[in-house]
Amino acid sequence: MASYLQTELKSDAGRKLQRENQVAESHCRTEATGTGKLLSKVALLAFALLFVALLLEGMLRVAFYHSKDFSMEMWKYAVQIKRPVADPKLSFAHRPNSHGFFMGVDVQINSQGLRDHEYSPTKPAGVYRIMLLGDSTTFGWGVPLSETAAKILERNLNAEHLPGYDRVEALNAGVGNYDTVQEVTYYKTRGRAFHPDLVVLVYFINDPEPVPVERKGFLVDSSYLIAFSVNRFDGVLRRIGTRPDWNKYYSSLYDDDRTGFQACKAALVDLASTTQKENTKLLVAILPELHQINNSYPFTAAHQKIKDVLANEHAPVLDLIDGLRDHGPESTLWVTPLDDHPNGRANTLVAAQIQDWIQNELNQATGQAQQQSSPGSNNSQ
Repeated sequence: MASYLQTELKSDAGRKLQRENQVAESHCRTEATGTGKLLSKVALLAFALLFVALLLEGMLRVAFYHSKDFSMEMWKYAVQIKRPVADPKLSFAHRPNSHGFFMGVDVQINSQGLRDHEYSPTKPAGVYRIMLLGDSTTFGWGVPLSETAAKILERNLNAEHLPGYDRVEALNAGVGNYDTVQEVTYYKTRGRAFHPDLVVLVYFINDPEPVPVERKGFLVDSSYLIAFSVNRFDGVLRRIGTRPDWNKYYSSLYDDDRTGFQACKAALVDLASTTQKENTKLLVAILPELHQINNSYPFTAAHQKIKDVLANEHAPVLDLIDGLRDHGPESTLWVTPLDDHPNGRANTLVAAQIQDWIQNELNQATGQAQQQSSPGSNNSQ
């Protein structure tokens, strides 16, 4: 009997242990199944998000392949045309021999990094050479090369035939997003090698901004989706008031304690000094912000601050607002209804004012030379 009871107890214990093992195995299988299902869901979600991102990327590439959306086109311009440089005061420059299609127009950069024809650094005999420094407004954002201020000025002066010269060359050294510090740095490190007779710095209202840093990265440079999201998010912040509107922002750049404004003024003084030492003429042409020029222009005080800096250096200034206002609604001077960069019509008005200034200067110089060489002049006695 005892042996029988022992056998039964062992059997019960074995069955109990077997049941416990089965429960444990079932629990493990349940946990494994749950983990597997979770991982499957995560993988499915990741795949779905990747698919949606790729789909949106493709749609944006098609939508903005040839567009006139300012933010996206400016991003494409930075990616395709610009390259970083080591000089922190320059930050970036055009990639030589690069090409792109922005704002509905073809853009070709020559071997010298200019949006222009090729020019010999050695100025040919009989040529009056002008170099226009500036940002995207000088570069000719949204207009063909032939409708940039530089090329209109060049054509008009050649049609008039400047006294004492066979022809005129007007070099377009404008680069999008340059400020005054960069423009002056470009001239001192590269532009002066072309030996211009006249340097025209086209000053714009946002020129006291700090020198921007050109950052390059695979996703930032490659993804339309990321660029679109960042640009639209910035627009939302401006609409809800998290960031200042453009009028307040531009005005704030001229606060005397802003380091950008101090650097801008120092760069203008530096350019005036450099050109005077090299016997090169300088003209600073102030281009107004074109949103509101016909009545109550909001940046008159800012313009005056720049004029005061240059007056101390005896450098001539031409305020272009005088020849741009009262030519119809301001928007008729913009490249698109949402982008107030100067169009061909505005550039024609700009070029006409610079042309008048140049002709007056040369006529005065010619008159003075003739007077000095006349029989009754002091030099002939």
